[in-house]
Amino acid sequence: MSTVEEILAKVLEPDNESIRTGTAELKEAMKRPTICPTLLHIGKYSASHLIRQYAMILLRRRTSKYYHWEKLTMDFKHGIKSGLLDALTRETDISVRNSTAQVVASIAKHELADRKWPELLEFIQQLCCQGKSNEKELGLYILSIVADSAGGEFKIFLKPFVSIFHSALQDSNINSAYYAGIALKNLIPSIGSDEAMMIQPLIPKVLVVVRNFISIDRTKAVNLMEIWEDLLETEVSILAPHLKPVTELALEIASKTNLDDPIRVKALSYIATFARLKKKSMIKNKLVTPILQTLFALMTEAEEEEEDDDDDDEYEYDHLEESSRPFIVAAQTLNGMALHLPPDKVITPLLQWAEPAFKGSDIRAQQAGYVALAVVVEGCAEHIRTKYMAPFVQCICDGIKHPEAHVRNAALYAVGQMSEHLQPDINKYANDILPILFEYLSATVNSLSSGKKVPRSVDRVFYALEMFCETMEGKLVPFVPALMEHFFAALNPVYPFHVKELALSAIAATANAVGKAMVPYFGPIMEHLKIYLSGQLTEDEYEMTLQIQALDTLGVIARTIGEQTFRPFAEECLRFTLNLVESKDDPDLRKCAYGVFASLASVMKDETAAALPAIVPLLMKAVESNEGVMAMTKDDEESDFAAGDIDDDEDVSPMENPYEDDDSDVAGYTVGNAYLQEKEEACLALKELALHARGPFISYVELCSGPVYKLVDYGHQDIRRAALSALTQFTICIGKQMNAEQACLAALTVLIPKLSEAIQTDPEIDVVNEALDCFTELLKELKGLAIKSDGHLDAVLVCIKMVFNKGTQCQMLEQAEEGNEEDDDMEDPDSEANEKLIEYAGDVLPALGNAMTPQEFAPYFAGLLPFILQRTRKHCTIAEKSFSAGVLAVCMEPLDGVLEPFMPHLYTTFTTMSRDSDKEVRNNAFFGLGELVLHGRELLFSHFPQILQLLSNSLSRENSPLALDNICAAITRIIIVNMSAVPMDQVFPVLMSHLPLREDFHENSSILKCFLFLYSNGHPLFASHLPQVMNVILTMVTQQELQPDQKPLINELMAHISSSFPDLYNAWASALPAEVQQKLQEVLA
Repeated sequence: MSTVEEILAKVLEPDNESIRTGTAELKEAMKRPTICPTLLHIGKYSASHLIRQYAMILLRRRTSKYYHWEKLTMDFKHGIKSGLLDALTRETDISVRNSTAQVVASIAKHELADRKWPELLEFIQQLCCQGKSNEKELGLYILSIVADSAGGEFKIFLKPFVSIFHSALQDSNINSAYYAGIALKNLIPSIGSDEAMMIQPLIPKVLVVVRNFISIDRTKAVNLMEIWEDLLETEVSILAPHLKPVTELALEIASKTNLDDPIRVKALSYIATFARLKKKSMIKNKLVTPILQTLFALMTEAEEEEEDDDDDDEYEYDHLEESSRPFIVAAQTLNGMALHLPPDKVITPLLQWAEPAFKGSDIRAQQAGYVALAVVVEGCAEHIRTKYMAPFVQCICDGIKHPEAHVRNAALYAVGQMSEHLQPDINKYANDILPILFEYLSATVNSLSSGKKVPRSVDRVFYALEMFCETMEGKLVPFVPALMEHFFAALNPVYPFHVKELALSAIAATANAVGKAMVPYFGPIMEHLKIYLSGQLTEDEYEMTLQIQALDTLGVIARTIGEQTFRPFAEECLRFTLNLVESKDDPDLRKCAYGVFASLASVMKDETAAALPAIVPLLMKAVESNEGVMAMTKDDEESDFAAGDIDDDEDVSPMENPYEDDDSDVAGYTVGNAYLQEKEEACLALKELALHARGPFISYVELCSGPVYKLVDYGHQDIRRAALSALTQFTICIGKQMNAEQACLAALTVLIPKLSEAIQTDPEIDVVNEALDCFTELLKELKGLAIKSDGHLDAVLVCIKMVFNKGTQCQMLEQAEEGNEEDDDMEDPDSEANEKLIEYAGDVLPALGNAMTPQEFAPYFAGLLPFILQRTRKHCTIAEKSFSAGVLAVCMEPLDGVLEPFMPHLYTTFTTMSRDSDKEVRNNAFFGLGELVLHGRELLFSHFPQILQLLSNSLSRENSPLALDNICAAITRIIIVNMSAVPMDQVFPVLMSHLPLREDFHENSSILKCFLFLYSNGHPLFASHLPQVMNVILTMVTQQELQPDQKPLINELMAHISSSFPDLYNAWASALPAEVQQKLQEVLA
C-alpha cells in the first residue's frame, strides 16, 4: 500500500493516468482516522515543497469543517496545533508557509471563541515583539491571516494587540507595516463601537503606510486602501475624524497620471463610496468642489497615441460600467455623486469647469464637458429641467455639429441621456434636435455606401435617435416618415450586420413611441424581420446578434402596432420564436424570445392557452436555472492542485450536521450578465401571461409561484424587482377568478408581508420603488380584498409612514446618517432618487383610499396629511411641492363627503401653490383645486367668488399649456357643482376661448361632462356656442388621444346635438372634409 506522501506525489504528476489512480487512492486515504496528523507530518517534513503545500491545503480543507475538527481526539488536536506553530517557524518556502498559516486560521475560528488556544496568541505576540525583523514580519503575517478567517473570534483579544499595531505601522520593515495594515483591514468587519476607539488613532498611520507603498508596491497600496471603503461601509465613526485627509490623499492618487490604473481606480472607488454613504460629511468638509474638479480633470485625459484618431473614441458609452480606466471611472463616480447628492451641490460647481470647456478650444475638455452633462442628468433631472433646460439643449446641439468626432460622440451620448431622463420637457426641442440628428445619420449612411470603414459614431447617432424617439410618444408622429426612410435605408443588405442591428433597435424605439402610427410601415418591417428570424442565418457572432435584435424588435412591434393589425401574424411569430429557442442555446436569444411571448400574450389574450404548455416550462427553466453561476474560491494558489474531488464525499456522516459548511472554500458567486437578464425577462414574461391570459394561466400559478418567490431574496436587484412584480400579478390573476376570494387571501398572506419586508429592509431604492408600486397595483385591482386580512392594512400604512419618515433601510443608507453629533443640525437635503421614492409611497395613498370607504380612509389620511403639507412650504424643492399638490389632488375623490375637517388646510394649500413660480406646481394645484370643488361641494360655496377670481387672473397670465388646461377643467367642475353661483355670461365665453385643451387630454372628460351638464339643464349658452362646442369635440376626435371614458361621452353628446339641433348639426357635419367625416363616424360608430 502506498504511503500518503507517495499518493500525493502521484496526484501531482503531470500524467493523466497517474492523477486518476492517485486521486482514487487519496479518496480512500482521506477516510483514515489518522489522516490529519499524517498530513501535518508530510506538510512539515516532506522534501518536496509542492507536496508540503498540497498536504497543508488538504489539512486546511479538512480542519475548516467544524464537524471534522470536533471528531479528532484531544491529543490529535493538541499535536496539530503545536505542530503547526512549529511548522511556521521552520518553513522557508513562502507558498508552504502561506498554506500553513491558512490552516492555523481555520482552526483558530473553532478554538479562539472558547479560549482554547492561548498558545496561538502568545506565539503571535512573541513574534511581533521580537527584535528580529523577519520574525516580527511572520507574526504580523499570521495575525493578518487569523484576522481574516477568525476576526469575530479574535476581537475579544484585540486590546493587547493595539500597541503592536501602533509599533508595526511605523516599522522600518515595510512588510511588517503592510501586514499590520492588512490585519487591521481584515478585523474591520468584526469590530464594534467598543473596539472603535482603540482603532481610530491608527488611521493616520495607515495613511502614511499607503503613501509609502505608492512608490514601492502599488498592488499592496491598493490592498491597504480597501480599509477606507470597509470603514465607510461598516464602522464609519473610526474614519469620521480623518475623512478630509483620507479624501485628499485619494484625490492626489487619482490625479497622478504617472501611477498605474488600478491604484487610481481604487482611489476613485473610495470617492464613489464616500458619495454614496456619507454625502453630509462630504458637504460639511467642503470636499464636493475639489472632488468635482479632480473628476473633471480626469475625464479630460486622453492617450497620446489616440489623439489624432478622430473616430477612435475611448469613451465606450455603452459599456461605462464595465471599464476600469481612470477617466471612465471618474465619469461613473460623477454619475454616483449626481444620484446621491443634492443636485445643486453637483451642477453649480461642475459648471465652473464645463462652461469654459465648451467655450474653449481643448477638444478633450469639450468631450469631458458633454460626458459630464450626460452622466449627471439621471440624478439631477428635476434640477436641470427647471433651471438649465434651454442652455443645456443649445449646448448639446452645438456639440452634435462639432467638427471633431470625439466631441460629437460625447454630445450624442448626452442627447440620449437627456432624452431618457428629461421628459417631457425635452420633447419641446424636437424641432431643434431631430433635424441635426437626421442630417448626421444621413451623412453616416452615405459614408457606409461609399465603402468607408463603419465609424463608431454610427452607434452614437443611433443611440441618440433611439432614446429621443422612444420618449417622445405621440409627438414623434410628424417625424416618423423621415425616420423610417433613414432606418429602411440602413437595412440595405450591403451594410454590415451591426448597422442593421442598430436600425432594427431604432425601429423598435419608434414603435414604442408612436404605436399604431407605424401601421403604414408594418408590412416592410415584417418582411425584414422574417429574413432575420427564418433561422437561415449562420452561426456567425454578428449574424446571431442581428437575429437577437430582430426578435426584440418583433416583440415591440407585436405589443405596440395594435391587436387588429398584428393578430393575423401572431401564431406564425409564435412558431418561429419557439423554433429559434429550441434550435439555439443562447441566453440573449432566449431573453428576447421571452419578451416576444409576453407581447404575443397581449395580442392573443386567452387564445395563448394552446401555447402555454410549451412556453411556461421554458420560462420556469430560466427562473430555476443556475446556469452561468461561477464560484470564486478563496485561495487562488490552490487552483493548481486537484483537490476539489477528494474533499468530503467519503466522510459523509449518517447524521445531518448543522455545523457543516459545504461552501467553506467558496468566497462568493458571480452570475453571467446574460443569464441574469434571461432570468429577469422570464419573470416579467410570466407576469405578462398572468395579466393578459388570466383564464388559461391560472392553472400554472401554483407551479410558478414557489420558484419565483425564491427569487425575491436574490442577490441581484433587477431579479428581486421582477420577482415581486410577477408575484403581484399572480395574486391579481387569482383574485380575478370566480369564487377565488379565499385563494387570493391565502396568496396575499404570503405576498403582503414580503412586500413590506422589501420596502423596509432592501438596500436598493429601485427594489423598494417596485414593492411600493406592487402595493398600489394590488389596491387598484383587488380593492378592499387586498387589505381584508388582519395586519395587511397596517403593513401598507407602516410602509408609507416609514418612507415618508425616511426610515427604510435604503433611505438610511442613502441618507448616510453621520456618527458625529455635530452634524445633527446640518440641513439634510434629499437626492432626487429619494424624492422619487417618496413619490412612489405617495402613489399608494390614493389607491388605498379608493380601496376603502371615505369614512374608513379619512383617519388614515389625517395621520399622513401633516407630512404631505410639510413638503408644500416655500423652502421645499419643486419636486417636493409638485408631489404634495399632486398626491393631495388625487386623494380628493376617495375623501368625497368627508372633507370638512381638512378643508381649511387643503383650500389654503391649493390656492397658495397655484401662485407658485413653477408651472408643474401650479398645474397640480389647479387640478387639486378643481377636485376639491368637485368633492367638497357646499363646503366651498362661500369661497366660489374668490376661486373664480383666482382662476380668471391665472387664465390671463398663465403660459403653461398644462396649467391652462387644468384651469379650464377646474372651471368646468365649478359649473357642474354649482352653476347658479357662477356668472355664466362672463365665465363660459372665456372658457370656450381657451378650448380645445392643449396637452392634458385626460381633462377632456371634465370638458365633455360640463357640456353634457349644460345640455341636460337646457342652458342657452350651450346652444349659442354650439358650433364652437362641436369644433372642440372634433379636435378631440381627430387630433388628440381619447381616453377610454371619453368616447361614450362624445357619443352621448353628439347624439343629443344631432337630435336636438339637426339643421345646425347637419350643416356643420356636411362641411367637413371627407376624411374628417370618416374619422368622426369611426368614433361615433
